[in-house]
Amino acid sequence: MFHGAKKKMKIKRKMFDDTGKRTTTDHMLEVPISVGMKKGAKIRFKSVGDQEEGGQQDLLFIVEEKAHPLYTRDGDDIVHTIDLDLKEALTGWKRTVVTIDKKQLPIEKSGPTQPGSSDTYPGLGMPLQKKPGQRGNFIVKYNVKFPTSLTAEQKAKLKEILP
Repeated sequence: MFHGAKKKMKIKRKMFDDTGKRTTTDHMLEVPISVGMKKGAKIRFKSVGDQEEGGQQDLLFIVEEKAHPLYTRDGDDIVHTIDLDLKEALTGWKRTVVTIDKKQLPIEKSGPTQPGSSDTYPGLGMPLQKKPGQRGNFIVKYNVKFPTSLTAEQKAKLKEILP
């Protein structure tokens, strides 16, 4: 949906032949997926569906989105989550994130990063379907991974240095 596409879809149509007998035929359609189109959008093909006594029916395709391994979509925004270990979240970290259009986005935090916090990068999200040349935001969320256990010595050191 980022680049748009044309998907070929094979459909079966019920028709009446010259003798009035009901038959099924195969038909290929090219379904245009516009840049920035959202899940649930409807694409209508007039008079290419099954033939009924009143004429040909319309055929309606409803757009679905495939899950992406790195990003989720929130309207026109693209969300990417970075996992940080506790030491990184407290002391700082540096990463290079690849956006959906393969741009390298360097991100660096020198101090504490709050669990669940995020940063927004305007104009790096999904293209806007009705506003060519404009894009939503790229949102980077931070997930802090806490250790599952600490030794008594580690606990004592943390109590000593943390406020």
